[in-house]
Amino acid sequence: MLIKLLCFFAGMVVAWIFSYVLGVGYSINVLNRAQRSCAALFMTCEDGVQQILHLKYIAMEEAAKSEQNITAQKFIDQINLDGVKKTVMKNYVNSFPITYRHIMEFETWDELQDYINEIAKQARRDRVSSRKKTQEDKRV
Repeated sequence: MLIKLLCFFAGMVVAWIFSYVLGVGYSINVLNRAQRSCAALFMTCEDGVQQILHLKYIAMEEAAKSEQNITAQKFIDQINLDGVKKTVMKNYVNSFPITYRHIMEFETWDELQDYINEIAKQARRDRVSSRKKTQEDKRV
């Protein structure tokens, strides 16, 4: 009877350990997907702002603003955009769970750009390898 009770508790402990490990794995997977989505969102927003600023500068040229005025406005806009980027990254880092900071792929805007570039390279490699595999399958 004592052996059965001991085996039962040992089984419970092992089940809790497996449950914990599985929960940590799921959490890491979700956080990695969230990081990827946040990175895409941040870059898309930054690209949109850059396009709007470009249209702004075209409108300034069409309004016959001086080149010095346009250059000064570009400088001011870049300073403001850099401040926004820093704030976005600071808020992102602060909102990331402290216990999982070791899996954080980027903490600065430059690291974010490198992360996006690496994802894009990997996606291109995957597409090329899947095309090659499809072509090989068609030959067979």
